[in-house]
Amino acid sequence: MTKAEVTEAQEKERQLMQQDITMELTKDKRNSLESYVYDVRNKLLNEYRKFASEQEKDGISRSLLETEEWLYSERDDETVHAYFAKLEDLKQVIFLFSDLHLVDPIENRYKDEEERVQATRDLLGCIVEHRMSAGSLPQENKELIIDECNKAEQWLRQKTQQQDALPRSSDPVFWSRDINSKTQDLNLYDFTPLFFLFINA
Repeated sequence: MTKAEVTEAQEKERQLMQQDITMELTKDKRNSLESYVYDVRNKLLNEYRKFASEQEKDGISRSLLETEEWLYSERDDETVHAYFAKLEDLKQVIFLFSDLHLVDPIENRYKDEEERVQATRDLLGCIVEHRMSAGSLPQENKELIIDECNKAEQWLRQKTQQQDALPRSSDPVFWSRDINSKTQDLNLYDFTPLFFLFINA
């Protein structure tokens, strides 16, 4: 083979390799889009069902259906960029449906419900420990600790009652981070004489 023929053969081989890579990437992006549609729909019908409002479910379901119709029409000639753009557009529609930028409110409600249960346990445990520890303190310091524990317990009770009155598709009255903040505030009391000297100054 001449040098020109070798160069031409190498160029054809490079083009074929590039074509194979492009086809594989396009297939992957199509599969990613298809999987995302299935995944979101499945979550809306199952674990997210009680955490999404009817308006959210209707809007997201409509977007999923439109994407599915686009996906299953004749798309053999679509590029990898087209599938990527369609996936990003769909995610943006879902993320912005509740006017919260780059946040999925439904998933947040779903995840925080379980985290709120654990945070509540932690706060109640902290209250119990502080009340027990306060028993050995001078009366003035004991009353201070008991008062703070009562305030935290009352706050938790009120917020829990308000939360229980809401549908799970609404944003919580309080989040797990709010409960954790209360626990951290209580843990600032270290029961040392120096601490109470500073507090009572």
